[in-house]
Amino acid sequence: MRPASVLLIVGVLLVIGGVLALANPFAASLAVTTLVGMVLIVAGVLQSWVAITGAGVPHRIWTGFVGLLGLLAGISLIANPLAGVVSLTLLVGIVFLLTGAVRLGMAWRLRETPLFWFLLLSGAASVLIGFLVVTDIGAAATSLLGLLLGIQLLADGIGLIALGLIARRS
Repeated sequence: MRPASVLLIVGVLLVIGGVLALANPFAASLAVTTLVGMVLIVAGVLQSWVAITGAGVPHRIWTGFVGLLGLLAGISLIANPLAGVVSLTLLVGIVFLLTGAVRLGMAWRLRETPLFWFLLLSGAASVLIGFLVVTDIGAAATSLLGLLLGIQLLADGIGLIALGLIARRS
């Protein structure tokens, strides 16, 4: 199979996944939480294994401790996905607040450049979204992660379809 065809097929699958995630953002939020939980479990096990078996690993105790924390966080997310959705949504809200604040600070420092308004508007939007998520975590938790996943899958799928079409022409 040609690489262009693979890009097109994967792109179409991602678009379908994005549409499904947007159609049921709560189910997609649960899927994100489960996926993050599985990744944390695998990473925690691997990091703990490195700490136990790696005699020359610097900071073995800290490596093992962080591995154990990852393992416990992953188990917690999978054992109680609804609480995990709330936790991850709160984390996303905090990330929006922090990145928005950084962009606002950058805008202030670059106020004499053409980037000022872009950074100011982007930062203000991020702070507003973060504020809305953090202040109404119950409503945000039911759909935010699924909506973000759906948007990301759609964007990636459209990008891969465009790449596949361009690759077919050349």
